[in-house]
Amino acid sequence: MVIQKYPTECEVVQPATPRGLSATPLFLFHDGGGTTFAYHCLASLDRAVFGIANPRFHSATAWEGGLSEMARVYLRMIRNTILGPEYPPLAPFSTDGTRRRKILLGGWSLGGLLALEIARLLVTGANALGADEDGDDAGAGIEIVGLVFIDSIYPVWPAGSEAKLGTYAETAEPQGKNQKLAKQAMKLAAGMVKVWQMPRCGAAIAADNGVKNEVQSGDDKVERSFYGSREERETKEVVWERPPRGVLVKATDGVPMPGDGISPTDVYRSDEKLGWDEYCPGFI
Repeated sequence: MVIQKYPTECEVVQPATPRGLSATPLFLFHDGGGTTFAYHCLASLDRAVFGIANPRFHSATAWEGGLSEMARVYLRMIRNTILGPEYPPLAPFSTDGTRRRKILLGGWSLGGLLALEIARLLVTGANALGADEDGDDAGAGIEIVGLVFIDSIYPVWPAGSEAKLGTYAETAEPQGKNQKLAKQAMKLAAGMVKVWQMPRCGAAIAADNGVKNEVQSGDDKVERSFYGSREERETKEVVWERPPRGVLVKATDGVPMPGDGISPTDVYRSDEKLGWDEYCPGFI
């Protein structure tokens, strides 16, 4: 039996600047490639910024519990960070008298989906793996005041879409170790997204927004992507009325592809909100 060991706290991407000591801290989760490198290239956000890289990046092993398991591990790291010395003591608390710390969650691509799953675990106290075993006894009460999606895509195939997905050309050039590990991480991430179920929103049902999105049968290219039908990608039960409000940072250009077809990440490229109004109207 292999016992997985994880970091106890998040890495510091940007310490709080003097004028950002009282700003709401931002926690950013890795993309499908598993690293937080891109976040270290950001200009100052005038607040404390913490990052979580995939702790299984170097072992290239799968998460048996998928995104739900990742969320539980990452939430524990967030709680430890809030209680640790790197967390700005002047960062804001909730205003309802509960003394919960206000935070922002987000990430690039897969990182945004992880933020949504962690929000589910924190807001409802449970996810697909059951109740949050840490819960209120963890010592760090948390209020999520917003989600930041960086080109994170709604993983439900759009109804009536005839988009043809292309395939990436394999490079003949030798790859470095980290490039190979990132490629494996991307493959594992796509597999996890393909079986992940988003927490269903009551507001979408109330708005009669339950469009039946279906993957066309017999389309092997679609089947190899991370998309599925709405029935496959959302829980049957309503988990919350609405998730925490979100903002979206969206790429304007698509991914260049050889030959015919578009990148799977560009199915919603022309949509202002990358499909998220289908999930919950007004969420983004």
